Amino acid sequence: MFGFDGSTKAIAHFLEQIKENKEGSKFTHREVRAYGRLMLALVPDLSVDHPEEIKFLLAAMSTAGLPHNDRSFAAGQILKLLKESEERRFESRETGFF
Repeated sequence: MFGFDGSTKAIAHFLEQIKENKEGSKFTHREVRAYGRLMLALVPDLSVDHPEEIKFLLAAMSTAGLPHNDRSFAAGQILKLLKESEERRFESRETGFF
């Protein structure tokens, strides 16, 4: 898609900011929801191991009515899944099973 290589670096950057946004000091609910919807549209093009779980968490993060703490929690859980995917890819490259 438009030369996108499936990297999660930019998405991880925004998720880190949302994760630290527990009190809404950086982003409003509307902004976090917008980021969630934008990231959700990219999930099919990401190189990740758990796309369904990530889609679920992004969709939840994008819904109306959630407090900042819940959105922050969802962002943290997505970051964990992305880290697991990255670690698996790194281990696969080291062992030659990639």
